[in-house]
Amino acid sequence: MRLARRKQRGFSLIELIVSMAIVAVLVSLLLPALRLARDAAQTTVCASNLRQMGFAWRLYLDDYRQFPKHTALPDWNFGGAEFRPNTRTPYLAEDRPLNAYIAQSVTTASERLATQFRCPSDWGVGWDMGPRNSTPMSVLGDDETCFEFFGTSYRANLYLLDASLTGIDPSGRPLREAETTTVPTSKLLLTADAVWYYATRQENQPGDELDASWHGKYGAGNMLAMDGGVRFIEFEPGETTDYFLYPRPGRGPTGLGGSSSRPPGR
Repeated sequence: MRLARRKQRGFSLIELIVSMAIVAVLVSLLLPALRLARDAAQTTVCASNLRQMGFAWRLYLDDYRQFPKHTALPDWNFGGAEFRPNTRTPYLAEDRPLNAYIAQSVTTASERLATQFRCPSDWGVGWDMGPRNSTPMSVLGDDETCFEFFGTSYRANLYLLDASLTGIDPSGRPLREAETTTVPTSKLLLTADAVWYYATRQENQPGDELDASWHGKYGAGNMLAMDGGVRFIEFEPGETTDYFLYPRPGRGPTGLGGSSSRPPGR
């Protein structure tokens, strides 16, 4: 007796279209969640980098009782990496004052230590287009990140490195630690994501046309305070009680960094 074969049935075109639509909807719902999770993880790594810098700053200040000497671009050159010519492998630059204390605070290779100065969300500095969904192109070098261009993603508070900016001393010497006690140390910015500089510019100040928002929120980034604490801050022009840029309340200068002829992003 011949057995009747079962008739095999495939997907119809309508069923295939419906399945693809369902998959597309699920992907559209999942991608933003994955992006948020990635951004949150990168923000956490960035905050951890700043905490390690906080230990190094504490060791440096315990030794010298003042901030590093004012040199070319001290707000970028307080610490960070140089790059090997052929491989572009980062390593701790010997002439940056904080680096010796970074090496003391943890035990690992110089190349690994250098990456503590790299924020994983760092895309560089771009023209300020306001809140956006897409990442703009960096104006640094050949579309470089801050880490690639300056050797660090983090910008120190120049008000603490040059006493002439707040009228404390016209010589431009670095501040002594004792001169920073007139505001809460938990709110005095020591080092932060580069966004702090551009987001706090008043109109017509150097850098007011640039932006470095890296963590998915316009004008916001991680901040290391004088007391070693790290917080995620929304920066803005003018005075605020959420954080302080200069150690004497109400005495902010008209422009940070001196001449407006500084190259873009520097």
